[in-house]
Amino acid sequence: MKILDQLWGAISEGLFGDPGPPGVREEGARQRAQSTAPVVWLLGKTGAGKTAIVSTLTGDPRAVVGAGFEPCTRTASFYDVPQEVPIIRFLDTRGLDEADYDPANDIAWCEDQSHLLLVVMQVADPLQERVLRVVREARRHHPDWPLVVAQTGLHRLYPAGARHPDPYPFTGGAEDLTNPTLPHALRQALSHQRQLLADLRGAAPQFVPLDFTLPEDGFTPQDFGLEPLQRILEAQGLCAYEALFRARSDAESDRIRQRVRPLIYGYGVAAAGAGAVPIPLVGVGGLASVLALMLRTLAERYRVTWTRNTFAQFSGAIGGGAILWWALRYGAREFVKLIPVIGTAAAGALNAAAAFAVTTGLGEAACVWLSYRRRGETAPPDEVRRAFANGLAEGLRQAKSQARAREAAHAAQ
Repeated sequence: MKILDQLWGAISEGLFGDPGPPGVREEGARQRAQSTAPVVWLLGKTGAGKTAIVSTLTGDPRAVVGAGFEPCTRTASFYDVPQEVPIIRFLDTRGLDEADYDPANDIAWCEDQSHLLLVVMQVADPLQERVLRVVREARRHHPDWPLVVAQTGLHRLYPAGARHPDPYPFTGGAEDLTNPTLPHALRQALSHQRQLLADLRGAAPQFVPLDFTLPEDGFTPQDFGLEPLQRILEAQGLCAYEALFRARSDAESDRIRQRVRPLIYGYGVAAAGAGAVPIPLVGVGGLASVLALMLRTLAERYRVTWTRNTFAQFSGAIGGGAILWWALRYGAREFVKLIPVIGTAAAGALNAAAAFAVTTGLGEAACVWLSYRRRGETAPPDEVRRAFANGLAEGLRQAKSQARAREAAHAAQ
């Protein structure tokens, strides 16, 4: 029980003790998550819809959708999701057709940051040569990079008075070019842009037609093609997207819980970094610090304040038995790190996965507890324990999935 008492005590100290200089621990967790979060590089001309995609996918208020062809992104910008501790990062660059803008330096810098290239082409614009030059150069250096092409602004080629087809009819394949229910001009434009990319090195690009519009445009839904884009990004190995998609689609979760689930996964990434620390037992303190930060942030989102009494009730609701086996194994692996090289690497990898899993488990359990506290009620212990167990299992599955994706990426290099 010593390792379990140590963990709960350290979390309590992080919640109620002296947190040190404001923002120091939070910044450390954020930087740790940023270092491991996959980066999606958005590339396209001004007005193609890059920033609209970032705004729709992330909800980041900085990504204000521009009007018409007005440039919206003046410099390369990262948009972290979630902002506090990102599980995925979008890199939005300036439009490649802006006057007096030489993208060479930005392109070289972006190549070193990114893991996936998301090319954005407005479907009514056939002139994409500057975009194609950058894409070809990126593929020359990174032939194994996944490439997704978003073909945007579909409504510009609709007949007058037409609306979005229902249901979403596009497959991203040859069927889009022969579908008789689609306007002829739209099919021609889709075909032209896809032919421009037909000779690229490496794996064939994946195409997703979409149309993100403003309310005054009069089209519904305003995020036409969002779910296909999410599925394609997830299929390309961005495991983080499963968390984002679940946050949007889980009808059983309350509204706040939907919004904070990506935040929980972000803290899980930061906790995994603490678990991988090669120095024995340092990982326990780092993990407790991340867990305390997460619990504090979740309480702020629910507008509930932790007290020593409520934290004791929460930890009691989870129950020692539910977490004891995990704590014992985690502590044992910390001592395995004393074995040079092999022990350090193996135990670090295992404890990184375990730290990710227990963070998601505690996060899910905290959401249940805090949602009841917000209503002035006490959460049933069995509901809290069930949320912890489900979150722990899901976290382990996610950690294993991410490990397989990393192994596949290393094997491909």
